[in-house]
Amino acid sequence: MVVSIKFLGMQRIVTNADSIDMPITENTRVNDALQYVRQQYPALPLEDGMVLVTVNLEAASLDRILRDKDTISFLPLIAGG
Repeated sequence: MVVSIKFLGMQRIVTNADSIDMPITENTRVNDALQYVRQQYPALPLEDGMVLVTVNLEAASLDRILRDKDTISFLPLIAGG
C-alpha cells in the first residue's frame, strides 16, 4: 500500500519534486506521513500549527488513518492583518 504526498509552491523548490510516494500499513496515520516528510526534507518548513494537512483535498487531523492511494498535501497557513 502506498500514499502520494504532493508538494505545492515553494515546497516543490525545496524538495525538487512535485510529489513522493510513501509506503504505508493499515495503521499509518497522517502524523506518520508528516514525520516521514520532515525526515526526508529537514529544510522544508512544516512546523506544528503552521500547516493545514489535507487528505484527498479535505482537511485532516494528524491521527487520521491513511488508506491505499490517498493523496496528502501540507498547506502553509496564511495570516494577515
